[in-house]
Amino acid sequence: MSRNQLLTPMFVADADTGLVIAGLRRYNLFTTAFFLGRHGRLLAEFVTRSGARSGDHALDIGCGPGKLVRALGAATGPTGTAVGVDPSATAVADNSGRDRSAHHRYVVGPAQSLPLPDAEFDIVTCTFVMHHIPESQRDAAIAEMWRVLRPGGRLLLADASPSRRMRAVLSVFLGRGGDPFADADIRHYTDRVEAVGFTGVTYTQSRDQTGILTAVKPVARH
Repeated sequence: MSRNQLLTPMFVADADTGLVIAGLRRYNLFTTAFFLGRHGRLLAEFVTRSGARSGDHALDIGCGPGKLVRALGAATGPTGTAVGVDPSATAVADNSGRDRSAHHRYVVGPAQSLPLPDAEFDIVTCTFVMHHIPESQRDAAIAEMWRVLRPGGRLLLADASPSRRMRAVLSVFLGRGGDPFADADIRHYTDRVEAVGFTGVTYTQSRDQTGILTAVKPVARH
């Protein structure tokens, strides 16, 4: 892939929502290059670390091209559901047209104001999205994840976490000084996730240039 292909804008800025996908093809090209063709392996790791199992109801926030929705749907099976939500109407329309599974659906909406019921899901994932949300609205997005999860439900947040060598290479390639991935460090949200009430917060460094944060919404004790 050429440098120009990588630098072609993949997102448009929305003052209220943050960055919204403008071109799915460009986004898919970028992920293929960034993960060196191993994106499928990373999706499988997300599913495993989320704890998704047959019969679960799973939600992927900022679903983009819907690949994780379909991977979650394969794990939750015909007795479960997999839902993707994204602020991009283009992405939702594309996914709805391509994905014919009766157990999958796609909804337009931002992470910080999910158009979904309380306590609807056993699994919530949000990958490569948090740094696209305006800083002032990230707490609201985490509060929404808490709201739509059932007690005992599991949360998975993930974002880019390249090796030091990869960061240096990409910094030169992208023409940016400093660390272009500083804002993507998913560990920034550890305190915020715990403040909402999540427990068992755990960070894992994936071998595929990604940091993963998992947590549980505890079951209330009477």
